[in-house]
Amino acid sequence: MKQIRLFALLFTHCTLLFSQTGNDFPEFRCKPLPFNLPLSPLRATGRAGGDSQADITYGRFRWTVDPAIQYITGHVFYRFNPLIPLDRWTLDLSNPITVEQVRWHGQNINFERDGTDELTLYFPQPRPAGVPDSVEIFYQGVPPETGFGSFKTDNHNGAPILWTLSEPFGARDWFPCNQELNDKIDSCDIFITAPAGNHPASNGVLVSETTQNGQTTAHWRTRYPIAAYLLCMAVTDYAVFTDRAPNGSDSIPVVNYVFPENLAQAQNELSVIAPQMRLLDSLFGPYPFHREKYGHAQFKWGGGMEHQTMSFVVNFNFELLAHELAHQWFGDLVTCASWEDIWLHEGFATYMAGLCYERLLPQYWLSYRQIRLDAVVNEPGGSVQVTDTTDLYRIFSGRLSYAKGALVLHQLRWILGDAAFFAGARAYLNDPALAYGYARTADLLRHLEQSSGRDLDDYFARWYAGEGYPTYTAVWSQDAAKEVKIILNQITSMPASVAFFPLPVPILLIGAGGEDTTIVLDHTYSGQQFVAHPGFEVVQLNIDPELWLISAGNTVTRVSDAGETPVYPLTDWSVSPNPATGHLILRLNARRATDLGAALFAPDGRRLQEWPLHLTAGPNAIRLNLPDLPDGLYQLAVEGAGRREAKAVSVKRRG
Repeated sequence: MKQIRLFALLFTHCTLLFSQTGNDFPEFRCKPLPFNLPLSPLRATGRAGGDSQADITYGRFRWTVDPAIQYITGHVFYRFNPLIPLDRWTLDLSNPITVEQVRWHGQNINFERDGTDELTLYFPQPRPAGVPDSVEIFYQGVPPETGFGSFKTDNHNGAPILWTLSEPFGARDWFPCNQELNDKIDSCDIFITAPAGNHPASNGVLVSETTQNGQTTAHWRTRYPIAAYLLCMAVTDYAVFTDRAPNGSDSIPVVNYVFPENLAQAQNELSVIAPQMRLLDSLFGPYPFHREKYGHAQFKWGGGMEHQTMSFVVNFNFELLAHELAHQWFGDLVTCASWEDIWLHEGFATYMAGLCYERLLPQYWLSYRQIRLDAVVNEPGGSVQVTDTTDLYRIFSGRLSYAKGALVLHQLRWILGDAAFFAGARAYLNDPALAYGYARTADLLRHLEQSSGRDLDDYFARWYAGEGYPTYTAVWSQDAAKEVKIILNQITSMPASVAFFPLPVPILLIGAGGEDTTIVLDHTYSGQQFVAHPGFEVVQLNIDPELWLISAGNTVTRVSDAGETPVYPLTDWSVSPNPATGHLILRLNARRATDLGAALFAPDGRRLQEWPLHLTAGPNAIRLNLPDLPDGLYQLAVEGAGRREAKAVSVKRRG
């Protein structure tokens, strides 16, 4: 299907442009917050997120656990480079954990637990900046279950299981660390000891698994930089099997730790990883941890978690697997430098799972987009940018960080085209200043601008930091010469945040004989007029049929082909009281006697009620009785004569 982009002004001719539209998806299951999850209060660390005292270059972790018991005994050895002269070093460690001793160069040194979730080490002499040093910490205790259950025991089929899930603030619940988003541990060795019969899973490559005196110890090693919250362990009586997935001209092992009762199912369903990895390799470059492995460990939480090289998954759902695999690029290779930018993980992983539908199971691609769009427009406001980074629900908002983040990317792909969009994403991932480190939204913006040659500040201001979405009204006619005239109006769901969203709006024109063509309106202001010459009689006009845009409640009206659209009959109008508790008074000044209509719209764009308006010339005051509505912000629109104007109306219940 050809597409014609219309660059507006009043009834100008068309510039031809050719691109390609997409095609359809089942249920969304990744790391959205389970609504029945009991949350412990979140405790933000006292240290400034941007300040790091030392660069941790190596970590050796020895953890002894029993999956039947909520307890850990740990020994952590860190090599580090002081970034500033240090006479003390503060790490994160939850208060319930007991520190038994801290050793520095073979001697015990002083440390302090002051009732907070911090551990402060005191060196006998100040450590100079830039001189490598090391320290050992011995500890034990009952880790608290904060956030998503940072350290949790359960059972499957009667067998005990233990797992960790540290994102965003839970790493400190089970080991001393710097969990701020400013330092990655360059290299790690991980030793996990558990009762024999268990198989401990973790990051990197399994060096050895040995059993002695009724205890099994697994030694895992990773030589890629890793954020504290991505370190993990899962321990139970796993069945283990290895597949291989393509990686450029080679392949990598995919090591799977699954419940024995699910082994046959896992072996069948995990076969999707190879085509998914092949696709992501082609779009974004080779799997970032190809020298080690990719893998899965099954656990009992209601979704998945993208631990570096070892994703934890509740089951082997196609989208869940694609989402967590995508995180190895977006989240693990390049990690957000603030939870404010979690969409750089979740928006991308959600959209990359969608791309797996588009390219591998296209019958689900359209429904995938529709499900996300319905979620986004279910409420009028909310920004992709996280406005409260201490609120777990806000950070991992399924509607904003996941669904809206994904659709903001999908819409940007539409605006820039596939070549520039994917080139910018690859450049972002491969930037030496960002790869295996941290990034902010501004870094992504910069690379997309460089790949496209376009200024995207305004787009990100409206769609990342701003709130809301547009609703379109298209009024059209066609004359005897088959010239189509279109007036495109727009209102926004949060006009106080974003009054207008400039976008290229795709319009499908359908002919009487089944012909069709898509034109693209470069929409820069509400009420903008366009003309097209499709060359056939148009019987239907559809706004954004392929769901490239974030919009809702769109309407199309055909008007008489004879003459121009009449002068709009209203000079001004207002509504009161606002907030309203049962009725509204609509005041309108009409140029002449005329019939219009009023309509009330829900935050998601649904039309809730309509009223006919029979106006006399001059002032009019009309009472509109409201239906029983929940408290909230609605839109009241006056419609007719080829236009729609809307105002925000706050509704509150009586009493």
